[in-house]
Amino acid sequence: MPARASPHPIRDAALDDIARLAAELTGLDAAALWLAPGASAPPRWGAFGAPMQAAQLPALLAWAQQGDATAAPLLDPGPVRQSVATPLREAGGAAAGWLLAMGFQADAAVADAPQRLERLAHALSAGGLQARPVGAATRPSDAPRATGPLQARLHGTLRALQMGSWVYAVEPRRLELSSDAAQIMDAGEAPPTSLDTPLDTLLQRFAPDAARPLRHAFVACLRDGRPIDVEVPLGGAEATRRWLRFIGEAVIDAPGGTTREIHGAVQDVTTRKQAQEETTRLAMRLTTTLASITDAFVTLDRQGRFMYVNRASEHLLGLDASALLGQPIHQRLAGQSEGLLGHELEDALAHNRRAVFEDFYPALGKWLELRAHPYAEGLAVYLHDVTARRHTQEQLMLLQTGIARLNDVVLIVEVLDQQPPGALIAFVNDAFERLTGFTRGEVVGRDLALLEQGVGAALLDELSRGLAHPHGAPLRRREMLLRHRDGASHWIDLDVVPVRGKHERVTHWVAVGRDVTQRKQADAKIHHLAFYDALTDLPNRQLLIERLQSALTVSEQSRQEGALMFIDLDNFKVLNDTLGHSRGDLLLRRIAERLTGCVRRTDTVARIGGDEFVVLLQDLGRERRGAVDKALTVASKVLARMREPFDLDGYQHYSTVSIGVAQFSAAHEGVSELLKQADMAMYQAKNLGRNTVAFFDPALQAALSASAALGADLRAALQAGDQFLLYYQPQFDRARRVVGVEALLRWKHPVRGLIGPDEFIPIAEDTGLILPLDHWVMQQACQRLAAWAQRPETRELGIAVNISARWFRHPEFVDQVMAAIVAQGVPPRLLKLELTESLLADRAEITLAKMDTLKRAGVTLALDDFGTGYSSLAYLKRLPLDQLKIDKGFVDDVLTDPSDAAISSAIIELAHSLKLSVIAEGVETEAQYRFLADRGCELFQGFLLARPVPLDEVERFIERQAREAPAPGAATPQ
Repeated sequence: MPARASPHPIRDAALDDIARLAAELTGLDAAALWLAPGASAPPRWGAFGAPMQAAQLPALLAWAQQGDATAAPLLDPGPVRQSVATPLREAGGAAAGWLLAMGFQADAAVADAPQRLERLAHALSAGGLQARPVGAATRPSDAPRATGPLQARLHGTLRALQMGSWVYAVEPRRLELSSDAAQIMDAGEAPPTSLDTPLDTLLQRFAPDAARPLRHAFVACLRDGRPIDVEVPLGGAEATRRWLRFIGEAVIDAPGGTTREIHGAVQDVTTRKQAQEETTRLAMRLTTTLASITDAFVTLDRQGRFMYVNRASEHLLGLDASALLGQPIHQRLAGQSEGLLGHELEDALAHNRRAVFEDFYPALGKWLELRAHPYAEGLAVYLHDVTARRHTQEQLMLLQTGIARLNDVVLIVEVLDQQPPGALIAFVNDAFERLTGFTRGEVVGRDLALLEQGVGAALLDELSRGLAHPHGAPLRRREMLLRHRDGASHWIDLDVVPVRGKHERVTHWVAVGRDVTQRKQADAKIHHLAFYDALTDLPNRQLLIERLQSALTVSEQSRQEGALMFIDLDNFKVLNDTLGHSRGDLLLRRIAERLTGCVRRTDTVARIGGDEFVVLLQDLGRERRGAVDKALTVASKVLARMREPFDLDGYQHYSTVSIGVAQFSAAHEGVSELLKQADMAMYQAKNLGRNTVAFFDPALQAALSASAALGADLRAALQAGDQFLLYYQPQFDRARRVVGVEALLRWKHPVRGLIGPDEFIPIAEDTGLILPLDHWVMQQACQRLAAWAQRPETRELGIAVNISARWFRHPEFVDQVMAAIVAQGVPPRLLKLELTESLLADRAEITLAKMDTLKRAGVTLALDDFGTGYSSLAYLKRLPLDQLKIDKGFVDDVLTDPSDAAISSAIIELAHSLKLSVIAEGVETEAQYRFLADRGCELFQGFLLARPVPLDEVERFIERQAREAPAPGAATPQ
């Protein structure tokens, strides 16, 4: 570029506007224009975008031509980072100047900035640029007459830009206006007669506030050479006010000289000023609007760089606006999905459509939703922190997935706000599909009535009543049968709860049902095991008691009679022992089947244990006699059916039963009493010979009650230990000499007095108390033998003791007897054990073994009441007996009943043949005594000879007999 020309370069306002145009075209921050018309004429220049002096232009041009980034010139905004330059030429091609555009940021220019700047330079050079001759018109008044293509071009440009030139001469302090400038100043008024106007006159046309800065600008330029660039308003009313821009440069004669003139231009910038004011107003409104946006909001240019950031965005992104503005968004927001942000923003710009997307941004630790809206300058972007929503969505997704996979049925019903109230199925899970056979597509959105077949009308009716209630009537929890569409069914435990919205109104119902089919089946199985007999599948004792209690309650209300039949198999133990328990169980099942076939469906057949069955008959009428007849009819039918043969796996078996019947009505005492009465009646049937039926007799109950009370007293007597004593009845030979005694037990009851053995011994045998009683008698007998061994008159007397079958069968019986003998040191032969024939009925080998042991020990053995029980000669000859005892029943009628006489004679002969002695008990008359003695009976016992008496009396009797010789018909002790 040529060195700075002399005279001093002049800044031209028209050239400033051309520089502005160059900056806008290239997208850079600043621009400058330099024109050098000739060696003698002063250069003219213009600038825009940064404060510049004419002296700085050569350095800027040199740097632009060299492209040395390290030597970037420094202007007021900062170092120049980018520049574009092109030459200006005259029509003949001669250089006329330069056009230069500059940026303060790298890569700020548009892509085709050089081409745009060249086109502008070409437009300025059209028609040829020629340097103005030296001394050519430099005054504004000469402008219209100026010659030369460049001058004409420039004046045309000034006029198009609404500009006019002026020159201020220091002497005589007058301002010369060009015609263009005058027109601008007059604003359409009649032109002044003279274009030569004093400066003060010009200033008077402005308001004081506007004239003051214009005057100061002229003074500063004259005094300090400072360029003039000021905008002032012309006119008072806002509607007619115009804005004028004054620019000017001081013209100095020589370096260091004084200012001779000021060359400048005036421009009507009203349109731009109004546009700026409108822009300011729009900016203020925009600022207010943006400030009212509480969401994070940013604007991006078309390269994706931040242009605007509000406070919410700063807070969300964690950075100040100063750190974000001008920065590409992808550098500040790196999402988890690589490339998603850039792709979505580019697509929004390319297709001019809105983009909405979400991504997770690890640096922020947040999920953000971006809504990008394209506009001319770039993108307006809203940023929403959706972390909580995403978390909620994830939780909902997990919850929905979990609910869908639950084994429990889940059904959600939406309540419709209508009259009458309605409900639509909103959701069902997989378990619902599995248990009902309906798919989601078939039920969702459909009316709840679709499920009536599966859940039943009752539940739907209750739900409908709940829907009709404004706040939802509560639905009780229940177990219900859910039917599959293929007919299968499942038990579910259903709980229905309401979901409430505004004003506590129910918006949805949520039903959760757990499949409890297996539990119900297990409960049913447990119930069956608890209330039914495992072998026969009949009700057991527990269920029988419940049904009997219910029957008594119904009978009390309806006054209907009923009956309870207690059935026991006859000789069932023999079947079990001979054929085994498997056939015994089979017989019980066959019995159960036949019993069930003998009664009505409303009656109850139960097995309460072993071979015992109970039949409960209800509704037998209100007349007791008729009810008895009906019960007897059923009992007779049962007896008949039981007599028929049973097929037990190929074995034909005959069985019978004994039946006890107890009637009941409203006045009955209770369940346990009724069972006891039927049981007693059954034992009465047993006593009647089995295979029969017996009705309960109140007299029998009274006897049994008395027996039970006596049994309780007997147990208390054993614990007391002082209520039992022995009576002794002497036994005689043919000479009526005492040869021994029989010890007979007596009970001295504290209330009833002396009780004989016939009354309490059976009770003792039934209750098991016979064992301690037998043992006590044995101890007392051995003690008495030991005491009598010390006296001559009793030394050879024996004592007979009755032995119960129960004690004899006790495993320790022999040891206990021998222990008592040894403990007292008595001769075993003097102890006589009287055994009953019942011992020979079963376990004969064990009986023989025990008797052999006792016999070898020297104990005397007698068979009591011979001929009344099990008499087997085969066993009799094997028994190690010493004596047979003729029962009192034969002796009583020996003189009047030929049969008893024959039996008694046969017993005596049998005993003699077996070399056994014979004793007859119950001899009460002399004739009986003579009959038995004549037939060979050796020993006698009975009231004829002596009654049972206490110890002291029997001892006195023995002593008296020892002193006196026995005589026939001697008095017996009383």
